[in-house]
Amino acid sequence: MQFLSPEWMARYREAWNANEKLVKGLSGFSALIEYGWADGSRPSVFLEVKDGEAVATYDRLPDGRSPDFVMHATEEVWQALRDGSLSGRAALLSRKLKFKGSMITAMRYMGPFEESIRLIGKV
Repeated sequence: MQFLSPEWMARYREAWNANEKLVKGLSGFSALIEYGWADGSRPSVFLEVKDGEAVATYDRLPDGRSPDFVMHATEEVWQALRDGSLSGRAALLSRKLKFKGSMITAMRYMGPFEESIRLIGKV
């Protein structure tokens, strides 16, 4: 299964919802999150979160919507995040993970954000 494919994202959603620490940590958080490639060479995938629970995945933006958060990285950075050699926080702060969205919200939920990045390596 190819990383960041629609099939992979469906499994990521299942793993997200099975992770009680993540779901509870994001209680009150709702957003449409885009995961993609820094060079745009492959299509992005999207995860919709409502009150901490991953409720849907998309292989294109739902009509009339734009993502609340965007995370793009090179293949090398995604691999480092997947194998744990780079933390989500370090990737975000070093700008290796290209991030768009409310940094205030991201910092407020840094613990669950880190958990969601660790989860990437488990799918």
